[in-house]
Amino acid sequence: MKAFVLEDYDSDPALGDDLPEPEPSGGELVVRVHSSSVNPVDDAVVSGVMRQFSEYRFPVIIGRDFAGVVERTGDGAEFGEGDEVLGFLPAAAPDVHNGAWTELALVPSGHAIGKPPGVDFEAAGAAPLAALTALAAVSALELQDGEGVLIVGATGGVGSFATQLAKGAGARVIAPGLPEDEEYLAGLGAEQVVPRDGDVAAATRELEPDGVAALIDNVSYSPEELEPYAAALAAGGRVASPVSAAGEGPGRHNVSARPEDLDQLAELLAAGSLRVSIQRTYALEDAGMALSDLSAEHTQGKLALTVAS
Repeated sequence: MKAFVLEDYDSDPALGDDLPEPEPSGGELVVRVHSSSVNPVDDAVVSGVMRQFSEYRFPVIIGRDFAGVVERTGDGAEFGEGDEVLGFLPAAAPDVHNGAWTELALVPSGHAIGKPPGVDFEAAGAAPLAALTALAAVSALELQDGEGVLIVGATGGVGSFATQLAKGAGARVIAPGLPEDEEYLAGLGAEQVVPRDGDVAAATRELEPDGVAALIDNVSYSPEELEPYAAALAAGGRVASPVSAAGEGPGRHNVSARPEDLDQLAELLAAGSLRVSIQRTYALEDAGMALSDLSAEHTQGKLALTVAS
């Protein structure tokens, strides 16, 4: 079986072609993966950052998102052979080992949902982790109609989905961006774009003198990094962070993708209410380049991965 793997902590991830095929236990699925995408957590796995949270069991298969077709099932599985599904694999469950950049992925119970018939595999494989994280962020903030929300990192995967979801909730979205991002962000629902490289909080305050009601910060990796953006908040403003940087106190929320939201994601995709923006698509053998590009390039939306046609 082919898979894009990390053989040990000191090696570069590479395509392997002799991995054993997974065998499902109770409730598990073996899914023939058609498509996936790149997420920042993939780089965290490759760089060894995940060692802080869980043990690595080598070889480690990279990748979290998947869309594909069920090939085998364990007893009591929710889906049957031939069903088209999408979902995500937890980064550590219970160790860092299983991933989605492989011909056959082992999917835990509860981490897949039926792929809506009108959604193609590429979009279905690019959405799950980022879209579910955005859903968790917008839900935690309980955005109300007419509230202002600053979304930092709005052009990235989570940010692109969060912008759409916040707009759908009736919020007025302010997004930092580069000049070339303005049309893209407006298309997602951002009402105002402020310069990304300037004083974002000050620029936001010019638009909202009393401050915005909420902040979704996708780029800060500590409360100290987040606080300059929090200066844009009104008194009592709420914060959501997908990377545990929200800090402590009322209205501060650290969020992550939740498998229980897969039903809602499928409904949004089926209705066309959530646009999956794909900037570029890579073949499985080029997954290393995709990882590098996510870190080195300015992205608009998702970098997708084709595993099988």
